[in-house]
Amino acid sequence: MNRILRIVYIVFCFEIGIFLFVFPWISLWTKNYFVAHYPLFASVARNYFLRGAVSGLGLADVWLALFELWRCRRELGFVSSRPNH
Repeated sequence: MNRILRIVYIVFCFEIGIFLFVFPWISLWTKNYFVAHYPLFASVARNYFLRGAVSGLGLADVWLALFELWRCRRELGFVSSRPNH
């Protein structure tokens, strides 16, 4: 069960990271209910610094997924164990 949860965690972190990296730069980011009804929220949502921060958070999630994959590569069966000499 632990192995399945670890794989789900890695996939979840990777998918959320890719979503957060891409989503602020597509048109849906500025075409939603809150942007249409609240002008202050619209100005904040269009700010490139906020978009960059959200994308940076996405990159951190992708890095976390890759780090976990690297850290658990033997447990997940990607690399064989070395024989002891």
